[in-house]
Amino acid sequence: MVRVLVVEDAADMRQALSNFLVGKGYIVTAVDSTEDGIDQIDEHDFDIGLIDINLPGKSGFEMIEYIREQQKTMPLIALTARSEIEDKLHGFELGVTDYIVKPFDLQELAARMRTHLQSTGPTNESADIETTSYSLSPLRHEFLIQGKAVELTNTEFRMAQLLLLNHGAVVNATELIEFVWGEAHITDTPPIRIHIANLRRKLGDSEFKIIKTIPGIGYKLDDPAGGSHAATS
Repeated sequence: MVRVLVVEDAADMRQALSNFLVGKGYIVTAVDSTEDGIDQIDEHDFDIGLIDINLPGKSGFEMIEYIREQQKTMPLIALTARSEIEDKLHGFELGVTDYIVKPFDLQELAARMRTHLQSTGPTNESADIETTSYSLSPLRHEFLIQGKAVELTNTEFRMAQLLLLNHGAVVNATELIEFVWGEAHITDTPPIRIHIANLRRKLGDSEFKIIKTIPGIGYKLDDPAGGSHAATS
């Protein structure tokens, strides 16, 4: 799972970025200041950072400098209204991987993120997943059973994606909540069992042989036809 840190003080922009990236299959942590961003960097590992430069208090440049001082090599994309070459050169000197000037197109941002993530190696959450019986395409929002399309809600689709990514391995409740609803909902305890039951019904899993409940731990998906999962970009 690709984890993205968004540091943006404008609430509407922060929410729009979060919603868009979650829809693309990323796990997103979004904060509104350099101080909170540094706290997140100290506590968690991220695969990529999107950092606004004009932040209240310490600037985004200071956060970028801190991240590089910690020897963290993840791609850092600066989001900024500044287009002056001096600012860009300063950012690159500090360790910025890329610049995107506001206002920008979200699809362009996604394309740049994919490029930088592919160069650093983490799994692309937009990749198609296939097992012997199942095929899932995040970009087309398509789920097939033995080649036949099955309609899933967004929540069911995300659950199926994570279970297939971890085919044969146990996924705990916290991982499901983070992946499907986002980190902010971990303490809310969304109705996982209801959505799992609905997903089982659509998979024809009346005997609980496909999505298995591991008591006290979580769930795992086993393709009844066997075969390991393969992700393709």
